[in-house]
Amino acid sequence: MTQSSTELRTKQELVEKYNSTTPRFNTTWGEFMRLGVRVLGADEYHLGPKGEIRWNSSNNIVPGDILEMAVVDGTIDIAVRNRTEDVRVVENEIFFTQYRANREKYGYSEEEKMEMRAEFGDEEVVDVFTGKAIAL
Repeated sequence: MTQSSTELRTKQELVEKYNSTTPRFNTTWGEFMRLGVRVLGADEYHLGPKGEIRWNSSNNIVPGDILEMAVVDGTIDIAVRNRTEDVRVVENEIFFTQYRANREKYGYSEEEKMEMRAEFGDEEVVDVFTGKAIAL
C-alpha cells in the first residue's frame, strides 16, 4: 500500500533510519538499512513535469527507498521526495484502473491460464488486483 505524503517519514526520521549507529550484529542499523539501496547519482535522474524525480533511462519514478536515502545524503530535498510520492500514488491508481479495465475487457490469454493451471492445479486462482476469481 502506498503512503500519502502526510504519512511519509520526516527528514529526521529518515536520518535516524539510514544513519543509525545502533549496533546490529556485526554492523549498525544504518549500514544494514543502506544495504541493497542504490545511491542516486546526479546524472541518473531528472525532474518530471510535476517536479517528481524520474530515471533518465526509463522515465519511471525512482523507487521510494532510493529517494529516502537521497534525502538523507543531501542529493534531493524532502519536499521533492514528498511530491514524487504524491505523483506515484496518482500514477499507480491510473495504472491499476487501466489494468482492471483491460482484464475485464480481455480476460486472460490461454497461455496465462495454462501457466496458472500448471502452478495451482485445481485451486481457485484470484487476481489480487481485481479481486475476482479466474476461470481456468
